[in-house]
Amino acid sequence: MFVRSSTIETVPQADLTVSDYRDAGIGAVTIGEVAFREELRLECEDVGAGFYVHLPITGRFESRHRGVDMIVTSRSSAVYLPGGGEFTGRWPVGYRALCVRIDSAAVETALARLVGDRTSSRVSFDPVMNTRDGYGRSWAELLFSVNRLLAVPGGLASQPLVAAPLADSVLNGFVLAASHSHAEALAGTVAAARPASVRAAIDVIEADPQAPLTLSLLATECGVTPRTLQKGFQQHLGMSPMEYVRDVRLRRAHEELRAADPFADSVAAVARRWGFTHLGRFAAAHEAKFGQKPLRTLRG
Repeated sequence: MFVRSSTIETVPQADLTVSDYRDAGIGAVTIGEVAFREELRLECEDVGAGFYVHLPITGRFESRHRGVDMIVTSRSSAVYLPGGGEFTGRWPVGYRALCVRIDSAAVETALARLVGDRTSSRVSFDPVMNTRDGYGRSWAELLFSVNRLLAVPGGLASQPLVAAPLADSVLNGFVLAASHSHAEALAGTVAAARPASVRAAIDVIEADPQAPLTLSLLATECGVTPRTLQKGFQQHLGMSPMEYVRDVRLRRAHEELRAADPFADSVAAVARRWGFTHLGRFAAAHEAKFGQKPLRTLRG
């Protein structure tokens, strides 16, 4: 099948009967999973308003964008930029992949936070992303994991306590994994946040640990970059800000288990309320910190 459209975003769904498609949004990111029953050739005047990345599950596909011919595989993917001009692609029968769309304004904001330089909106991205190893592979693995969570209707990914830090991680992970003109600045060393900034972040966390806290939000609240705050926590507390958030939530969950009625509540319900997505890991962390299994704490 051959389809032509102004952008990828405006392709009529009726023209995509050659594939099965499911998508879900998390913050500024939309993750779609697609499987092709027939070959599709697509031509667009531009990709649309956001960044696009394909992560193959099975097979590979050919594309052309920004004057570059690419073969997208599990080892080397492509970054399609908004405003980058004409896009063409050919997907073969049997091809399956994650189609990732990221809001361009969110990418610019994430770069500005991480680099600490508001000129990052003029960043230039390379057309190819290495997903074979390093940050690229880690980012791809994160996306596959998040996609599995999003596939469960009404699952934990629908809870802001879980979704917000996941969305923040996916967005920051893209900025760190992609090759662009600010990559050297991101790879450089940063000074650690002063104790006052670390203390301010701790106060925000302790005041409302059930809020959908993220590294980016905490850094903004304290007036520092996420990398500076991360280094400050490591230097002064020996853990990351989000590890501290997890520790506080574990403590509050323990307190709730101690006060709960074992006939009206459950360990699983308490764990979910505090953002713990894996009951087994929650139980192990609780026992390591408090010396007993959470069920024993609930039963008094």
